[in-house]
Amino acid sequence: MLRDVLHKALNNQITQDEALYILNKVQTVEDFLELAKVASRVRDDEVGAIFKFDGFIGSITPCTTNPPCKYCSRSAGNRPDFAEKPLTIEEIEIGAKLIDNTGTKRVELGGGTLWSGAGEKVIEAVKAVKKVSSMDIWINVGPSLNKGDLIKLKELGVKEVCSSLETINPKVFQEAKPGDSLEARMKLAEEINEVGLGLKSVMMVGIGSSYEDYVKHIFWFKKFENLSSVSITGLRPIPGTPFQDKPMANPLEVAKVGAVARLVLRDVDIGFGGMMNDPRLLPLWIMAGGNRAIHLGAHVHRVWSTPIRHPNTIVEKHGDIEFVNMLPLTTRLAKEMGMEVDIE
Repeated sequence: MLRDVLHKALNNQITQDEALYILNKVQTVEDFLELAKVASRVRDDEVGAIFKFDGFIGSITPCTTNPPCKYCSRSAGNRPDFAEKPLTIEEIEIGAKLIDNTGTKRVELGGGTLWSGAGEKVIEAVKAVKKVSSMDIWINVGPSLNKGDLIKLKELGVKEVCSSLETINPKVFQEAKPGDSLEARMKLAEEINEVGLGLKSVMMVGIGSSYEDYVKHIFWFKKFENLSSVSITGLRPIPGTPFQDKPMANPLEVAKVGAVARLVLRDVDIGFGGMMNDPRLLPLWIMAGGNRAIHLGAHVHRVWSTPIRHPNTIVEKHGDIEFVNMLPLTTRLAKEMGMEVDIE
């Protein structure tokens, strides 16, 4: 039966029942390999065997979500960039130049949710990047943009804006994100789509959602004609946070959800990132039908007290910011998996 469903999926979108069946049925390595083979083929046929590495500049806005999300390092008190020290305009310009010089074609301007409104700060950041680079820009600052802001961003040439739900289950959302609003994030997604910007969004595996929730979430995306990208991430518990004792999401489960998303959302970018941005997992994401990554390229952020270092990457300090270029490592890994990369 599984092979029959997967054979159908080669040429046709699967149904909600079939998506749920796959998630429940794929419990062995052999079954996952069958799923991965089909997801990879659909990716190659629908969007091409080309992997996109986005740059990242952040945080451009502080986060005023109170209380902080229970999985976020801000709830452990060790993320000043998301509290009182977002990047300055000068630092954003420096970061944009550094990332642009790597040949990166797209960059995320990311930050925390500023509940009083982040439109002015985001517009200033976009203008700063455009002043010094030719990269496409997308925005991820939570539900802190109104429809007027989105229209202005589109006029400035911004390509995509992200509204991440993490989970579509209201109870799970409230437990993990007690200071946040699922309704506000859904409204932002609607408005991004309405103004004609590309809609990006994120699902998180491992915070309590069921297979039924994942399927409902994936098919919720189908309503948006301007959906451009969906990223799948997984819980990685951070010491000092309320979720520190929860089990880490199994990367194979994350890959399985992403592969099913590929069989439904066939011609959009499927990415894996956030808490699952370990470059050693990149081959798994490619196997699962992924074609885009957020934090496996070149990124600029405030210098942290406990940085993560990976071999074969370039790390430079520029004042109070750090430039990390993972492309020498990650583009090689992608090419060894048979993918082209879109780095110039």
